[in-house]
Amino acid sequence: MNKLTKNYNSEDNIKKINLMYEKIKLTFSADVADRITHAKFQLEKSNNIYFIAKYNEIWVQIRIPMENSTSLFDNEYKLVNDVEEYLLIKNGIFIKKWFPGSDLYQININDHEIKKIFGAINKFHKRNIEVSRFNWNKFKIKDRKYQYLVEKYKNDKLIFSHNNIRKNNVIINKFGYVKLVDFEAVCLNSEYYDLVSLHLNMGIRKDKIIDFFKLDKDKFDDYIYLYKLYKDSEYKNLYAKNNEKEEKDLQVKTKNNSSLAFADSKFITFKRNSEFNYRLKIEEIENFHFVPSCIYEDDNYIIWKWSNSSNELEINTKSIKALSRVMKIYHTSNSIFPPFVLDKQIKKVLDNIDTKEITKKIGSDKFISLILKWISNLNLDANCHHNLNSKSILWDEIDTISIIDWSMASIGSKFLDIALMFENLNVNAYYKKIFWNTYNAEIPNDFYKYQLIALFIGYLKNELITKDELKSKLLIKKIKLIINKNRIKLGK
Repeated sequence: MNKLTKNYNSEDNIKKINLMYEKIKLTFSADVADRITHAKFQLEKSNNIYFIAKYNEIWVQIRIPMENSTSLFDNEYKLVNDVEEYLLIKNGIFIKKWFPGSDLYQININDHEIKKIFGAINKFHKRNIEVSRFNWNKFKIKDRKYQYLVEKYKNDKLIFSHNNIRKNNVIINKFGYVKLVDFEAVCLNSEYYDLVSLHLNMGIRKDKIIDFFKLDKDKFDDYIYLYKLYKDSEYKNLYAKNNEKEEKDLQVKTKNNSSLAFADSKFITFKRNSEFNYRLKIEEIENFHFVPSCIYEDDNYIIWKWSNSSNELEINTKSIKALSRVMKIYHTSNSIFPPFVLDKQIKKVLDNIDTKEITKKIGSDKFISLILKWISNLNLDANCHHNLNSKSILWDEIDTISIIDWSMASIGSKFLDIALMFENLNVNAYYKKIFWNTYNAEIPNDFYKYQLIALFIGYLKNELITKDELKSKLLIKKIKLIINKNRIKLGK
């Protein structure tokens, strides 16, 4: 049995994994510890260390409280004893079945998925578990309106509240099943607390929440006021005091390269499957020196072999030359990449969004049709990654690049692949020149077409996922600049 895969765990994380085994052995038994294999450090969060592993050949998540941390609160303990996926629980340590999926930071949710989230919360609220009541006066907030509203709603009906609804605590799997996770804050509270969280933490419109749950609009606004003041006081009392110490600790860890918690997690790719992605077979790229070995793959995720190339790419002369060589290798390789579907994917996205906004911002309704025409006329001359960015490219000090997340890879245009990379990494003119010289290719006279396609794809991603208004304005500004510079006539 493989207790530990050392070749994709850093030395520091191997120590954490060994500590995990010791804790499991002391808390449960040596037999339980022996049943845990394929252990992989995941992350540190809220005074807990999390691991992914196999227990009795089932993928699980293991949580270990840090020293002097009373992690498993009374309310949480009562809930997890009522949830079947928790296999073992004791002294703040748990082993629970792994739920493969994506949190809402990774995906864009549509109306269909929003209703499923509503349903999951509604179901959660109906649990009948005796837990303690939420205390609005925990931090002695003196604001007059706050105290008035606390008094006004003190006799509200109490439900079993999650009390920490946010994007990273709502998971959706590939079948569209929605699951709430992280139960440290569960308590009895007004249903408005969780529902206000949906609006403030996840950006779901108030009217959708109010209509679905049949809420009072004025009361909803009152709870927004209560929630904001409570969270502000919570931050000041529980978190802000520790910021300076945590920042110093982080600086020391970064300097010594001993903490790779978040970098390591990049070597686990959680799949959000669709008809357009994860079509490339891993064996087609496994011989590339810049692709980490695939340790494990199933329908839900890929685990890549850990390597020292764990830092995000910093654009400099060495790194841009290395990236140019790497792209030239896979562009011209004999590997069999899946057929080009980017055109179909973009058309499907356009069918599900309001295109009037972008045509209004550009000043012409001909722009989108021109982009689609250019895409349909692309010369499909290379194997392409199509998603090179700061998260999919890892780099170390000895000029070694690792490329992960080949989910969008297919046959395509090498010039579009390069344009997408330039845009995603925000490469300036100086480094672009170095890239082209190293790649040993002439810049095509119509490269502006590839730039505009890349910018348009970036705009669509932003509209679907992050909805960053500032980024949207910047992308539109770049698009207009290229249109004007190249005197592209769009018409009205």
